Amino acid sequence: MLFFMRFRDKEYRVRVESRHNQTFIRFNDEPEQPIDLVYHGNDCSFIQETQVFHANITGQKTSYTVWRPEGNLEFHLESEYRRIVSVLRGQELGDENNVYAKMPGKIAKILVKPGDEVEKGVSILVMEAMKMENEIRSPNAGTISQICVKEGQAVETGTLLVEIQSIGKE
Repeated sequence: MLFFMRFRDKEYRVRVESRHNQTFIRFNDEPEQPIDLVYHGNDCSFIQETQVFHANITGQKTSYTVWRPEGNLEFHLESEYRRIVSVLRGQELGDENNVYAKMPGKIAKILVKPGDEVEKGVSILVMEAMKMENEIRSPNAGTISQICVKEGQAVETGTLLVEIQSIGKE
């Protein structure tokens, strides 16, 4: 399973796989390594080569704290599935305001009009793709400056759907 971990403003790709009763881990593009990983509630033991690591992990959904004697670590964790769903809904990691189609589809419903003020994460349109209706959400708070599509219109990946003017920007 692939995870995206954000720690100290840097993102890491972490792939964890289990094969033949052995767990393997890979960080970014480094070589895959076998590990012994044991969980007991919130306690985690990690054995690598001749070193043993122990931590108590607390958190919910995507934000976690690892309590260690050397000092605590706080990080954000997102699964590959959750990342794909976020992208399909128009949520980006950066501060891009315009909303683009992430895949081919058909505009089912437009929920805003030019001049509307929206908050980050508010549904702005519904797009049918892969036989599913996906709510496309505003990536940031701002004012809808232009709607570039019409209901019923077929769009390709990368099509500009909505332009949003950020609050505080001219």
